[in-house]
Amino acid sequence: MDDQTLLELVASILEVEAGDISLTDNLEEREWDSLANLSFIAEMDERLGLTIDADELAKAETVGDLRSIVAAASA
Repeated sequence: MDDQTLLELVASILEVEAGDISLTDNLEEREWDSLANLSFIAEMDERLGLTIDADELAKAETVGDLRSIVAAASA
C-alpha cells in the first residue's frame, strides 16, 4: 500500500479530509481509538488480504507506525 492510499484510508476512518493527515501525525491526538483499530484491521483484510496483529496495532503511535505495520504484514 502506498503512502497516499494509507493516508486516504486513515482519513476515511477518522472522518477527516485526506489532506489533513500526514505520516507524522500522532494517532492519540487524532482521536484514534479501539474502533479505529478494528476498522483498520478490517480494511487491511478486505483490501489487501492482510492480517494485522492487534497487539502491534495497539502500540502504534503515529500514522507512520501504521505504515510499518502494514509493511511487516506484507512481508
